[in-house]
Amino acid sequence: MDGPLGDVGAVWVFCDPSEERDVWAVVLPALHQGEIFTWSAKLRPGGWEPPVERDERSLLWRSGERAATEQFPGLPRVESRYQVFPNTEPAVREVIGSLGTRSSGFACAVGDREEPRDSWIQSAQIMESHFSLSRDFKNSMDLESRRRRIASLYVRFSVETGFFPVIPLNKHPHGGLVLFCPAESYPDVFRRMASGVTALEGSDATQRINDFLGQGGDLAYL
Repeated sequence: MDGPLGDVGAVWVFCDPSEERDVWAVVLPALHQGEIFTWSAKLRPGGWEPPVERDERSLLWRSGERAATEQFPGLPRVESRYQVFPNTEPAVREVIGSLGTRSSGFACAVGDREEPRDSWIQSAQIMESHFSLSRDFKNSMDLESRRRRIASLYVRFSVETGFFPVIPLNKHPHGGLVLFCPAESYPDVFRRMASGVTALEGSDATQRINDFLGQGGDLAYL
């Protein structure tokens, strides 16, 4: 990501890509945050509209014309969906099912039930621009830099509004996730997530992250 994150801490969790579903299903419920909030986007054919009937998980489901159709001209509309799930092991396994193939159309955060759900929509909708830059235009170094800045704004604003955004790793060479939280919450978050796993702190943790980045690792979608 590019740009300042402010007073934000980050917990990195590495695992074998084949074990991602199990790892997410353990560490996210361990946070004792009540709900998982997601945003997802897909390209759709002309005339597509979301179904009228919505399930209890849907916060907002809408479609619109794409900013440009230079890429994928046969799919002129974009679907954007905001949902909420209980932060339980079965729900986490369902949520991360969409992460088998990395794309730029997904965002996820955990939060307490007391958080207004509209706040999630306000926090995550900036990722719609991230998705547009990724799908509507040919890639360039400038567009990649803009996407990274958008991701930084999304993380910072989500943390400021009471969410802990979670971004998966890109599986090169490891799977896993990075969870962002307020710096003052980091010790408690780290303690909860580290239960039952091998935990590293200080210079050992820094070296582990640098080794991952040196092998081509990065946050997914960025």
